[in-house]
Amino acid sequence: MKKISKKYIGFTLLGVALSVSSCKKADFAEANLNPETIYTVTPENQFLAASRQVNNDFEYYYDVYRKMNYWLQYSAPAAGNSLNFNLPGGNFNYRYGNLYGNVGPKLIDAIKIIEKMPETEQAAYTQIKSIAQILLCYYAFYTSDTNGSIAYSEAFQARYDGTLTPKYDTQADLFARLDEQVKTAVATLAASGAAQKSLGANDPFFSGDATKWAKAGNALRLRIASRFMKVDANKLKSIATDVLSNSAQMASVDDSWEFKAGPTYADAGSNWNPANFIATKNVVDFMKAKADPRMKVYYMPNASGNYVGGFASPDAPSKPENAALYAAGLTGFAQIQLRLFTPNAVADGAAGTGSAFFPMITYSEYCFLRADFAARGYTTDNAADWYQKGVYASIDYYDRRAKTRENGTGVGIPNYVGVTQPQKDAYYNAAGVKYDASKAVEQIAIQAYFDFYRNPFEAWSWWKRTGYPSTSSTIFAWEKLIAQGVELVLPRRPSQSYLPTSNLNYENQKAALEEMMTSGYYGTGPGDPFGRVWWDKN
Repeated sequence: MKKISKKYIGFTLLGVALSVSSCKKADFAEANLNPETIYTVTPENQFLAASRQVNNDFEYYYDVYRKMNYWLQYSAPAAGNSLNFNLPGGNFNYRYGNLYGNVGPKLIDAIKIIEKMPETEQAAYTQIKSIAQILLCYYAFYTSDTNGSIAYSEAFQARYDGTLTPKYDTQADLFARLDEQVKTAVATLAASGAAQKSLGANDPFFSGDATKWAKAGNALRLRIASRFMKVDANKLKSIATDVLSNSAQMASVDDSWEFKAGPTYADAGSNWNPANFIATKNVVDFMKAKADPRMKVYYMPNASGNYVGGFASPDAPSKPENAALYAAGLTGFAQIQLRLFTPNAVADGAAGTGSAFFPMITYSEYCFLRADFAARGYTTDNAADWYQKGVYASIDYYDRRAKTRENGTGVGIPNYVGVTQPQKDAYYNAAGVKYDASKAVEQIAIQAYFDFYRNPFEAWSWWKRTGYPSTSSTIFAWEKLIAQGVELVLPRRPSQSYLPTSNLNYENQKAALEEMMTSGYYGTGPGDPFGRVWWDKN
């Protein structure tokens, strides 16, 4: 059952009603109307406070476990999907409220606190300011990615003599602005001359390591560049070329950008609980056929020690020919690996003590982006090399996370045996996995899909950008989703709605929604989840 945590009670006091779609759109105004005092906190405090909110338990309860994981066929309910499971519903899109109610204001506070310091003191905070800017750009991009136009350039400023009615930036303008801001932040990290304060333990990503933050910033720029593919390929090429000319590049799994926390951060007794979700048939069948070493990391075997998946299609469980498959109920299926999501989950009679982790941009994603850009002719990289690096990096990444606190990052999957080099080689050389230039774009997208198991947000975006996986793939095909004989389609964005006319920012939001509707592919109206935002052009 969904649990209400204290932090969400606090949001309600600020007027942030996250469960109501129309209220989500008002969060930036409400946050500015109820500023918290920042006079007794430090930039380090505010950075940590924002970082802890980047991953959101309500978002996992609704958006991940009960929507995106179902849509992307990473998992399913034990009894099968409901007839209209493809609809987002009202409890979706927590990223929007989280940007304006938590992450954005705290990061702006960190930046503004630094800017109000004496110049001599500011010099020591140059890197912290740049790191805060990179994280703010990450989350603003993440929010706009599915919502389209959002308030950004004028947002979060009311307590600093700014406006209570910030304009909305179009997605085209925002993505270009974010890319420039990240580029500047990366350059500043490299150029900081004075002795620098370190975030240290207040940075749950890189412990204040400016070099790793610069690499993460460049990886973020590549992700931003990918969104220009269908609307401005020249812009994609320009950003990618500029990024790859910079020396700060991810070079190993150790450079992966992820949030790290202790065993109780994603508590198994709370909204983070991933219990009772089963694997899907097509996914585990593919992983078994290719001897994918990640299968034992992603899923737990059923009561008989086998990896058995259920159907994603709503009509399939009720078919007579599938009755035997569903006869044993939950225990007959492989379930998603509890400790991979909640490291303190009980297994073998004991609660886990491992570390929680949340991938932001991993080295494997970085490799797949470089492979994808090269395969499409946007860069001069060797697509085959970067694809192979991505496959091996993904296996290494999850292998490390599965272990018992290796380098402080393991979740401690019970009885886990590490992956060997021959196992990795065998997987890479399997038919359909080993690089084939004639199917490069499809292969890269499918391997990225398997890599994004713990980052379904990006898997959803890659599917929208590339079209893979698909039900007609010759390498790995999704199951067709049939409900009462009708094939379902997947949503491409959250449903949106107009603010009340009494809202301070009604006119700006109305203008933004109407502008998005002029694209011709935004859908029948703001509430149409099958419409597309700017970057997701037909």
